Amino acid sequence: MGLTKYADLEIRILKLDGELGYPVEITFNGDREFPRGHLSRKVPEPDELNAQATGESLFAWLFGEITLAKAWAEARGLHSQRRIRLRIDEGAPELHALPWETLRDPESGDLAAMKSTPFSRYLAGPWMPGNPILKRPIRVLVAIANPVNLADSGLQAIDGDREWELIQLAVAGVSGIELTRLPDPCSLTALEEAVRKGIHILHFVGHGSYDEKKRTGSLLLADDKDNRIKLAEDHEIAEMLRRQLANTESSLDDKLRLVYLSSCQTATRDSFDAFRGLAPRVVDAGVPAVVAMQDFVPVTTAEAFEKVFYRELMVHGEVDRAANAARASLLTAKIRGAAIPVLFLRLRSGQLLGKRGVIVGDVSDAYWRTLVNKIRRGQCTPILGPGVASALLPSPEDLAQAISASHYPFADSSDLRRVSQFLGTMDNADMRQRVLDQLTASLRRNLGSSNSAADIKTLSDLELEQWKGLSQRFETEIHEQLAALGLPLYVTTNFDNFMTRALQSKLSEGDVRREAVIWREAREERPALDPPSAGKPVVLHLFGDDREPESMVLTEDDHLDYLARISHDQEIFLPASVNALLAKNTLLFLGYRLQDLDLKVILRGLLTYLALTKYDRMQLAVQIETEQHDASTQKEVTDYLQQSFRQYFSSKSDVKVYWGSAQQFMADLTARMRELPNG
Repeated sequence: MGLTKYADLEIRILKLDGELGYPVEITFNGDREFPRGHLSRKVPEPDELNAQATGESLFAWLFGEITLAKAWAEARGLHSQRRIRLRIDEGAPELHALPWETLRDPESGDLAAMKSTPFSRYLAGPWMPGNPILKRPIRVLVAIANPVNLADSGLQAIDGDREWELIQLAVAGVSGIELTRLPDPCSLTALEEAVRKGIHILHFVGHGSYDEKKRTGSLLLADDKDNRIKLAEDHEIAEMLRRQLANTESSLDDKLRLVYLSSCQTATRDSFDAFRGLAPRVVDAGVPAVVAMQDFVPVTTAEAFEKVFYRELMVHGEVDRAANAARASLLTAKIRGAAIPVLFLRLRSGQLLGKRGVIVGDVSDAYWRTLVNKIRRGQCTPILGPGVASALLPSPEDLAQAISASHYPFADSSDLRRVSQFLGTMDNADMRQRVLDQLTASLRRNLGSSNSAADIKTLSDLELEQWKGLSQRFETEIHEQLAALGLPLYVTTNFDNFMTRALQSKLSEGDVRREAVIWREAREERPALDPPSAGKPVVLHLFGDDREPESMVLTEDDHLDYLARISHDQEIFLPASVNALLAKNTLLFLGYRLQDLDLKVILRGLLTYLALTKYDRMQLAVQIETEQHDASTQKEVTDYLQQSFRQYFSSKSDVKVYWGSAQQFMADLTARMRELPNG
């Protein structure tokens, strides 16, 4: 099944600003910011008997002002598939009490129940949630809290066997999922032990409560001895999860990623503190996604929602899409309470689960064994493309659209090479500055105001300490993973200094050399460079870097001129030490797509001039960025990928293609290096 490409639409509501009302900021695809608008101070009253009327009332309030209405209309016109993240700042916690899951556009329908508009309540924070889970099976712990004395508190006993049967039925026929039931008693200690051992999803069934006086959300768990009620308050649960998620001894692909609270009122938010209440505290503790109930949920509603939710989640892995599909099923079946389940999310992409990539041909074991051994011997050279920095910088397509705006008259406004070519003919220096401005603006947003982001004028202004703070927000930052391999040479066609900073975080700053190929000037002799080593590695920028904007290979003419320079100076284009490593090492291409002109320039231009006869054969491991995973055409596509690379080299060349994202590849590589013995 293909993965749908969604635009990113973030709606941020700020704290009340006097008579002006609530300020609202709408950002499209992370880079386009619409003019700020305001919501009326008068918050609409929900109609408990008419969810549709409530949703339309909320929509009219949210987009009633002309500025916000225009922003919504423009975003809808730009992209029909929009991932909607509602971000309510801590200064406006009273707005969390509104049933946003009923939000309804009269022209298109219920936003939180349509496939085209995955919806979540987005909770920002100073940490990044890491990559999608690739490991299989997905381990789900079912915890059913049924203390023996619930009746003493006026609560109905839970039929644990029935609840266990229902969740088994909900995932029946779904491959790649493994259910385990937590034995009684369901205590906080037992939950902690289970999380420590490694689970991906915690599905809790039980009673929850919200204390208005204490402003505290709680679960009614049990004590360890007699299975009698022991209240676990939100801060206790959150701290337990925080400890386990911070456990560096745990494997990254065995950590908790989703908490599903099938319990009454566990999603209730306090009117004075946006991070009080159980669900948001769990997100704040480091769990990327939490599904919880914002009201007393009917049993039929809970059962129907979870059945569709888990089925959809295992198909595509996108947690907000799964929640939308589950709500849609409730509306279709006319089951009341479709807006009760709430998704609190810290994943910008919504991608909770992923899939491992595909290696062309039946060579998986040999591919990994050879590559791992080459890396361990230091005989591998990564060559980095745009996909490696996708979490920190805009894609080439988004970058092209950002710099073109209203200045580009043609339809292909997402083609960076053509857009930069056009704008460069008008003012080459201005075009390059626009590119750098967009890249640095993205970096500043990722750094946040607490990290001296305003001091970043170019990508290279990113200091080592700033990089450490930034990279630590990711559980699996690709540059950090590559630096940990301890290789002597890293080659990149990107303009940023991320690979240099990642290596400096492992070594000392003075031991890492950052070099750029001088390609605009004809040479008479080969450039000098001391041989790279694991202790003193080199990061070589093939296509220039941001320190010299004119050096950046951007336009179509830049690529043609680059090829011409290689042809003219083929014998002396690269330092001898670099040329030797490229000729004899396995070359690991990361973050490219087959259609990328950067990749073709390297293959058709640079590598064909290497001294291959001396080393007999070339080995390439090529990870190709893909968005579509259609099993019916997979063989044809993978065969095409294989032949596309082989056509550039002799029959002695050994080309292996990995079909998947850079994140998938690095997760696979990390797992293989743990699994395969040395030697």
